[in-house]
Amino acid sequence: MKHNYFNISVITIIVLIVLSGNVNAGIFSPKIDSIKIVFDKNQLVLPGESFKIGIISFHKKGKVKKTLGMKGGSVFWWRYKTKVVGGKNYGCKITVNQHLMPSKGKYISINVAPRRKPKLAKTILIPLNYETKINFAPTTQFDKAPGCSFKGEIISEFDNGVVRKFKNLRTKHDMQNFRIFTDGLSYRKGRFTIESDFTKIIDHQVLLWVTSLRNPEIIGSFSILLDYKHNYHLSFSGSSGFNGFNGTSGSGGSTGSDGSNGGHGEDGSNGYDGPDVGVWTDMYFDSTLNCRLLYVFAEDFYSGEEFKYLVNPDGGNLIVTSRGGDGGSGGNGGNGGDGGKGADGRIWYETKIEKRTVSKPFNETVTKKVKKTVYNSEGEPEEVEEEVTEVITVYRDVEEEYEVTIKHQEPGEDGGNGGHGGYGGYGGHGGYGGNIYLHFTDDAWAFANLIIASAPGGTGGSGGYSGSGGSGGFGGYGNPNGNSGSNGSSGSNGFSGSHGGNGRIYVNSTEEFFFYETVAEKQPQE
Repeated sequence: MKHNYFNISVITIIVLIVLSGNVNAGIFSPKIDSIKIVFDKNQLVLPGESFKIGIISFHKKGKVKKTLGMKGGSVFWWRYKTKVVGGKNYGCKITVNQHLMPSKGKYISINVAPRRKPKLAKTILIPLNYETKINFAPTTQFDKAPGCSFKGEIISEFDNGVVRKFKNLRTKHDMQNFRIFTDGLSYRKGRFTIESDFTKIIDHQVLLWVTSLRNPEIIGSFSILLDYKHNYHLSFSGSSGFNGFNGTSGSGGSTGSDGSNGGHGEDGSNGYDGPDVGVWTDMYFDSTLNCRLLYVFAEDFYSGEEFKYLVNPDGGNLIVTSRGGDGGSGGNGGNGGDGGKGADGRIWYETKIEKRTVSKPFNETVTKKVKKTVYNSEGEPEEVEEEVTEVITVYRDVEEEYEVTIKHQEPGEDGGNGGHGGYGGYGGHGGYGGNIYLHFTDDAWAFANLIIASAPGGTGGSGGYSGSGGSGGFGGYGNPNGNSGSNGSSGSNGFSGSHGGNGRIYVNSTEEFFFYETVAEKQPQE
């Protein structure tokens, strides 16, 4: 381990010597004369945000060195000691304290000194930027009518001439430094919606104000003069019928038993009729907008709910619909249960004693003569015979008794029949469209075509699907095997319900009934 420490120390010394040589001893050289803090005034210095600075060191013989991050910079930032009042230092980046809000009239102090020559320290005061002008502009197309919505952006112009756009007003990042106030508008998740009740809007105009926390003295305003050129939709519908419950599937049969039948699907309930609706239309000349407008009052006769509209005949209209509710779908029939498998035939065994002839080995001793050569007394060879005995194996047929086991099986039983599938439920009938009563004053008759009424009936519910019949059970194994059960029959599909009939449209005359009055002026709300 000592050798490793020695090697690391040597390498470190070599690296320092090389770095020192590359910058001609850098700022550690006694030849350094002074330093300068460089700041680009085209940057924005704002609470919670960061900006860049650079350091230039001046040496004898006219040599100049720059910190990393600057064009041609090569000096490392750790060779300087930096102190920041009003923010934090991260090398060449300075982050301004978020609490310096509002920023107008405030500064951030930066002190920089070479670490080995602290007497050459320099300090600069950088003023924080702030808005001198704020604007709001829509970024999406929209109709200038109650209930319509749009998105927008905030455009800030700062004291150093920089312009910045904040486009995503839904995010905290873009909105944390602004406050928005409205009159006749609501604001939620980056989208602005015009008040749906025109009687709550002063002189057909909605307003929006934007102020910045960086400079609350500057307020940007945006107004919309409504023109009511919009295709309005007023829709009513009867409640849909409930879907029928599916039939339960039959249970499988036990051994040899039939499966149970599937339950029938429940019928869907009928859809409800659409409510009857009254619509009254009057025409008046609006002096503020200098045009004719239609005032439309509608009422749901079932619930008593009221609706009010202003419609510009030059491009606007109102579509009123009272639709019957859809019929509920019929429930599907349950599947029949499978038949149970037939029981296997009983197995039993019989034992018998039988005889058979088999060949078995026996040992026998036999005598035979063999010739051999011997030497006589004179030493001459002569041939003699002698008798020898030996044991041999012979096979003989013998009769013996043995035990035989015989397997017997009774016939297998028949399998159970499959259960029948349930019928699908009938679909409910669609409800009737509600009747719509249209009333026009004498001066509104010319624009009757702009109030479009329809009262379609509801769609009939679809019939439920039939349940499948259960499979017959297999016959039990035996001698012979049992017969398989028959499959259950499938149920029939339910019929779909009929569509509801259309409601009727009635058109009548009425006397003038509308006189436009503005509401009392209100204070803007945040």
